[in-house]
Amino acid sequence: MGASIALELQRAGRSVVVVDRGDAVGAGSTSSSSAVVRFNYSTLAGVSAAWESAHRWADWAGHLGVGHLGPGSGDTTGATTHGGPDGEPLARFVRCPMLFLEPPGFPRVDATRLLSTVGVPHEVLDEDELARRFPALDTGRFHPPRRPDDPAFGDAPSGRIDAVLTTGGGFIDDPRLAAVNLMDAARRHGAELRLRTEVVEVPRTAAGRVAGVVLADGSRIDAPVVVNAAGPWSAGLNRLAGVFTGPEDGPVANRPMRQEVHVVPAPDGFGLDDGGAMVADLDLGYYTRPQAGGTLLVGGVEPDCDPLEWVEDPDGVSTTPTVACFEAQVWRLARRVPDLAVPLRPAGLAGVYDVTPDWVPIYDRTSLDGFYVAIGTSGNQFKNAPLVGQVVRDLVDACEAGHDHDAEPVTTWCDRIGQSLDLGAFSRLRSGSATTGTVLG
Repeated sequence: MGASIALELQRAGRSVVVVDRGDAVGAGSTSSSSAVVRFNYSTLAGVSAAWESAHRWADWAGHLGVGHLGPGSGDTTGATTHGGPDGEPLARFVRCPMLFLEPPGFPRVDATRLLSTVGVPHEVLDEDELARRFPALDTGRFHPPRRPDDPAFGDAPSGRIDAVLTTGGGFIDDPRLAAVNLMDAARRHGAELRLRTEVVEVPRTAAGRVAGVVLADGSRIDAPVVVNAAGPWSAGLNRLAGVFTGPEDGPVANRPMRQEVHVVPAPDGFGLDDGGAMVADLDLGYYTRPQAGGTLLVGGVEPDCDPLEWVEDPDGVSTTPTVACFEAQVWRLARRVPDLAVPLRPAGLAGVYDVTPDWVPIYDRTSLDGFYVAIGTSGNQFKNAPLVGQVVRDLVDACEAGHDHDAEPVTTWCDRIGQSLDLGAFSRLRSGSATTGTVLG
């Protein structure tokens, strides 16, 4: 997010300094992302942003301003493309369909109406068509999701499920490289990058607007605009700035949450080049994504039976996967994919989400004039990084020119899909967002 914002602000003629306490670009939560590009959101803004961003990923070199990848850019090989101005590698958009397996009572009509409104290709598969096209899946209904120590975990399925299949999505083969690509593009336009640099204070002017940042070495960067895109560390930076502490910044806040993703062998008929698909299974409470090398990534979608692991300090989070979470997520997948070979011990990693109560991000100004946020990305916004830079640029341009975004939300133009995006959907002042309440958004 920060690299994308830096690129768009610098391209627009501003002078940008990027401050990152880490050792490398994208080495924080970005490097742990499953990097899924899918469109099954609960809101029109969510679907629109994801569909627009997918077009930008498909033309990644063009988005970065270094040319075009050509007709091979959408294949499923996952091979890194060398397309930068000096032949540096570029992240690659790997195409893969997405199956959304519906829980009981799922409002399919509402969901497919959003897809149709935006123009996302999709189709509804009944249980017979789902079984025919994805024979590796057990199409029985297991709801509600349970943990393996639940006595009913092994109960036979009752009834059959339907699914919504979307195409046009997939995943980014190297999310950290994607962040590097964006930062390299920003630096080519003149942005400055300072790694291993920590912010310890956010001073204000006598008039009460942001004045820049103070660094751990005692130096100061003066700036009329500061953007917080610190991911799991963003709540701490907000505290330094004195924002999100009262009603003037609304009811929506963000907190860091530990999450795990596991790696298992892909069974026959479900690998990346073997008829597989990405799956969001709200009936059983997991998601999975194939990847090159014949393996699957497996994560959770916050079913009611799984505890949420909130953390105070993102730096104190263990990156080692646990047996309990591994069994909860992988064994659920094994119920859906009976031929799955379950490893004897966990393999994977743990990272940190930056979560809001409704799992919708906050792209907004704040009560501190000149201080903007791109936070609360809730594990579902990596896919929208190509657009978020433009979103923040348009917010900054409008608000710094005197526009009252709180009263009259700014819009941004999605040029690839020819639609306008209302940024009020991502306001810190919103209330009553109707979402899944999970990473699916």
